[in-house]
Parts: sequence; structure tokens; C-alpha cells
Amino acid sequence: MRIGVILASHGEFAQAALGAVEMIAGKQPDVVALGLTAEKSLETFEAEMASAYETLSADCDLVVTLCDIYGGTPFNVTTRCLLNGMDMVAYTGLSMPVVVELLLTRDGLDSADAVRAQLTSAHAGVQQEICAPAPAVSDDEDDLDL
Repeated sequence: MRIGVILASHGEFAQAALGAVEMIAGKQPDVVALGLTAEKSLETFEAEMASAYETLSADCDLVVTLCDIYGGTPFNVTTRCLLNGMDMVAYTGLSMPVVVELLLTRDGLDSADAVRAQLTSAHAGVQQEICAPAPAVSDDEDDLDL
């Protein structure tokens, strides 16, 4: 199954995330990064989303959209696209671990359900704490800031 990916964010975050992933994994085909900037109108962003979808859906079996923030404008534009009949799978929570996981495993995914499972796993990994700082040790009670 060939999976196309749209990354949608406020500002240049989507483009920067894609650039960082490509540093790790090389050039990624069938990926479009869209950013809603202060200079861009809502209509322009919607047109870019529609164009990205049309391009990817022409060559891919499935289009997956990752938005940065639930309820934000890129999310709302994606929702509008879904309501207007664009057949894609859409998620929020755009982050490096999620993008890396999706792009590095998408060739082995064979359905929208497999994509859902993979992204659920990637999102769970984002929530893990690496290391909690140890509290400062002091013999003097006056040094404690509560």
C-alpha cells in the first residue's frame, strides 16, 4: 500500500519537522508539508491542502494528514476537507517521534487500521518521561524553596 502524508501546522513547523526527518531518514516521497503563516489567508491554506490531497491521492492508496493542534486552524481546515469528501485519515499531535514513526514504517502498513495502530503507538511513546530531575540536597532547612 502506498501512503501519502500531509503535515499541516501553524507557521513553519511542518516544513521544519519534515526537514529534520529527512536528515535522519533521507528524502521522503509522497509527503507534503503545509504551514499556515501570518501572511497566508485561510482560503490560500485551504487551497494548498486541497492541492496536496489531489496530488497525493492520484498516486497513493491512502492519504494520512497529521495536524499540529486539535482545534487549531490546520485541524479545522482538515476537518472541512473530510466533510467535503476528501478520503483521508487525519490525526493531531504532529511531532518528530510521530512523523519519524509514520514515515519509516508506512511501507509496511497495509490499511488505515494499521496506520491508526502505528500512530497510537507513536503517540504513547511521546508521553514517556525520560528522566526526572533529582531534588537538590541540602542540610539547611532555610535553603528549601517550596
